[in-house]
Amino acid sequence: MDIIKKIDSKKLIGNLIMIIGIIIFVSLFSKIFGPENTLVGVTIITAILMFNVMHLNLKFKDAIFTIIVAFTGMGLTSYLSMINPFLGIPINFISVLIMAYIFSNKIEEKAYLPFLLCYVFLQGSPVTAEKLEIRILSLLIGGILVGVIYYFSHRKICHDDHRSIREMLSSKDKDPLQINFALRMAIGLTISMFIGGIFGFVKGMWISATVLSLTQPHYEQTKERVGERILGTIVGAILFIILFYFVVPKSMDSIVLLVLSYIYTFIKPYKIQMIFVTLNALAAAMILFDASVSVPMRIAFVLIGVLIAVVVNKLLYSRFEKSNIKIED
Repeated sequence: MDIIKKIDSKKLIGNLIMIIGIIIFVSLFSKIFGPENTLVGVTIITAILMFNVMHLNLKFKDAIFTIIVAFTGMGLTSYLSMINPFLGIPINFISVLIMAYIFSNKIEEKAYLPFLLCYVFLQGSPVTAEKLEIRILSLLIGGILVGVIYYFSHRKICHDDHRSIREMLSSKDKDPLQINFALRMAIGLTISMFIGGIFGFVKGMWISATVLSLTQPHYEQTKERVGERILGTIVGAILFIILFYFVVPKSMDSIVLLVLSYIYTFIKPYKIQMIFVTLNALAAAMILFDASVSVPMRIAFVLIGVLIAVVVNKLLYSRFEKSNIKIED
C-alpha cells in the first residue's frame, strides 16, 4: 500500500520547515495569549496555511470581513453556550449552521474546517469570565492575521463571479446539498456538544471532533470513514501504550511527538492519519489522565461520535436524496 507518496528532498525539507514554523507560531501565540488559547493558535495557523492557497468563493471584501467576524464571534458564542448545556443548544446550532453554510460554497474543498475546528477546540478548552477578554482578543488578532494572508494571496484574482454574503442568504437559488450539509453538521455538533456539556466530560471535544471529521458532503463518504476512524483509533491507542509506556523514556516524549508530527505531514490515507491523530490526542491528555483512563475514554468518545454522525447523516441525507428525486421528476 502506497502510504507515503512522492517524497523527495524538496518535500522533506519543505515539510520540516513547515512543522518548525507551526511550532514557533503556536508557541509564540500561547506565550502572548496564554496556554488556554494554545488551540486557538493551532486553528489560526491551520487557516493561514489553507487560505494561502484556497479561495473561499466569496466576494473579496466579504471573504476577509467574514473570516475576521467568524473567528472573533465564536469566542463569545462558545463562551455563552458553555454557561448552560440547554442554553448551548440554540447557540451552538445557529453558530455552526451559519459557519458551515457560508464556508461551503465549494463544499468539497472544505473551507469550513478551520472555523468549525476552532469552535470545537473552544468548547474543549473553556475559559472563565476573567479570561474571556483575552480569548476574544486572541481570536480577533488571529482572524486579522488570516485575513491579511488571504488579502495578499488572492488580491489579484477576479472575484466577479463570486457571491456576496447578502446574496448567499437572500437568494432563492440556494444549493440544496449545501443547506443539507450545513444542517447535518449543525445538528451533529450540537448533539455532541450537549452530551459533553450535560455530563461535564473533560475531553468531550473528542466526540465533537469525531462528528466533524465524519460529517461529509455525501453520506457514502461518511460510511467510508466510519470503519477507518474506529480502526485508526484502536491501532493508535495500542501504539500509544507501547510507545509511551514501554519504549520511549519520559524525557523523550516531546521529541517523539515532534517526529510523529513530521511523519504525519506525508500521510494521505484517512485511516493512517487517524492513528497519528489518536497518538497526538492521547499524548496531550497525559497531563490529565493515566492511559488506563485516557485510552478507554478516547475509544468510547470516538464510538459515541461515530454513532451520532452516522444517525444524523443517514437520516438527513436520505431526506436530501428524496427531495432531489422529486425535483427531477
